[in-house]
Amino acid sequence: MGKSVSDEIACSKALGYNLGLKVVRGAYMVEERAIAGVRGVESPIWDRIEETHECYNTNIKRLVENVSNHSYVIIASHNEPTIIAAKQLLAENGVSSDRVQ
Repeated sequence: MGKSVSDEIACSKALGYNLGLKVVRGAYMVEERAIAGVRGVESPIWDRIEETHECYNTNIKRLVENVSNHSYVIIASHNEPTIIAAKQLLAENGVSSDRVQ
């Protein structure tokens, strides 16, 4: 699953467009599993919550690492550890604190 985010980042750079993604963690688990069952395809949902967290965090990291002077990333969550980790990633990647809310 994480590969597609890397592909989207690469395409946006190669083709020169602003990338917009909504990255969610677990919000549509029940619906996605049901749809996969009806379609007879493999569920796109991780089996374990730890895998979900790892995938989410990896993709947020990829997005933050690719923020440039003319691109933005918005990270919104009700999960406090996610916001703390995101702020740390932004600082580590030189995104100025005046752009962090």
